[in-house]
Amino acid sequence: MGRRLQRELFRMVVSDLVGGEPNFHAERLAHYVSLVRRSTVQDPEWTAQLLRWTRHVAGLDYTARAGAAEFLSARLAAGQHGMSRQVIDSVLVDPLDPTWLLYYWNYNHGRALPKPLKRGISDAVRRLYTEESVRQCDRTWMDLRLGDVLNRVHPKPVDARQAELFRHILDRRYDRDAVDGTPAGRWKPPAPPLPRLPGHTLLLAELDAVEWFEFDETVELVASRCERAEIVRWRRERSYHPREPDELRKVVRERFRRRRHDRVLVITQGQELDRSLSSSVPRNVPLHVWDLSDRNTQWASVSRHRYRHDGTKDAALWALSLFEAGEQGLWPW
Repeated sequence: MGRRLQRELFRMVVSDLVGGEPNFHAERLAHYVSLVRRSTVQDPEWTAQLLRWTRHVAGLDYTARAGAAEFLSARLAAGQHGMSRQVIDSVLVDPLDPTWLLYYWNYNHGRALPKPLKRGISDAVRRLYTEESVRQCDRTWMDLRLGDVLNRVHPKPVDARQAELFRHILDRRYDRDAVDGTPAGRWKPPAPPLPRLPGHTLLLAELDAVEWFEFDETVELVASRCERAEIVRWRRERSYHPREPDELRKVVRERFRRRRHDRVLVITQGQELDRSLSSSVPRNVPLHVWDLSDRNTQWASVSRHRYRHDGTKDAALWALSLFEAGEQGLWPW
């Protein structure tokens, strides 16, 4: 059960990589929270490593902050002590991260702040609050100003200069003539190197999508990262007769009869990952469907060895290798 839980939680985090900025709907957030809390109780060390990786490497700020808050809440509910302060600190890397974490905590857990939360945020504030960050991030229009963060967690300044800065931040809360901060660019982790895909990949490129979206470069890029690749171009049948066999399913089954592949990757415009397509590939063989249609995909649709997502994101190729590694318990930290 432990490994299954880890795989499911890791898949959910990686799915945010290929959906742009995650926009958690209530049902999805509730599922994520449940997975994090269960994982925290069962294996807090693994969960802490996942959350740090989520922020520092994957760059998923909301996912990491929400996960850290629920890590702390789950530890408290289970009567477990230690680790929470360090986990909170580990996901706060931008000067506004402490503010957004307090917003999340206030909304989901109330205004009372447990000691590990205060101390974790204090540790981060001591690192992140500088003269430059105040100029860039102290937004007068925000309900929670940097001074409100200081007033709630009471960090101890590292030196006299930071003590003076903290006094300035606190005084600035009540200055109606204060100039709004200059918006700073969001912190992003360095782009990871493109992975190598081991084994033999069956790469299926939909002809209509190639003609419309000019993504031959995408196909070539993926093929260049494969140890071995068989590229097949196919055209989807447009008939609505339900008994007529699907062309893609026929192609996949025919190729598998000739030679067994280690993964199947479909680059397409609007092809669903339906039961018919899924059943054409053995259950233990990863099947990836990258949709290049122009729609705002919020997150990937994933289950074990079955993945469908927007393939136009820079992180799509990276996510493909992460999904597969996670199924084998090969965590990237």
